[in-house]
Amino acid sequence: MVCNKELINVLLNDILLSPQLSFAIARLLLERVFVSWNRPENMVGENHIRRFLVVDFYQILCKKKEEYLEAIHDYSKNADDHLSLQNRIKKINEISLLLQKKEYHDEIIYFMNILI
Repeated sequence: MVCNKELINVLLNDILLSPQLSFAIARLLLERVFVSWNRPENMVGENHIRRFLVVDFYQILCKKKEEYLEAIHDYSKNADDHLSLQNRIKKINEISLLLQKKEYHDEIIYFMNILI
């Protein structure tokens, strides 16, 4: 497993605005984290992916949310920037709740299987 949390953190900006959020997350995980994972029977199993989503990915999202909250207090930005930041924070809150559900993990694993 190759995991560059800083790179994932940068890529989250685009992912959070994606219309197909689960698909974008699955692509991110395949390209940046579970590079050696090419089928569910592989050494990196579904439980490992679920654990990553609930622990590591959740922590990455929390860090990103903190960055957005700090940026939202920068009053030199215009209203559109503030709205964009608010939308991203809202998406992170939604994802954080979904990450606690098995169904959401199943959806991401399903997309990972489609992408390989």
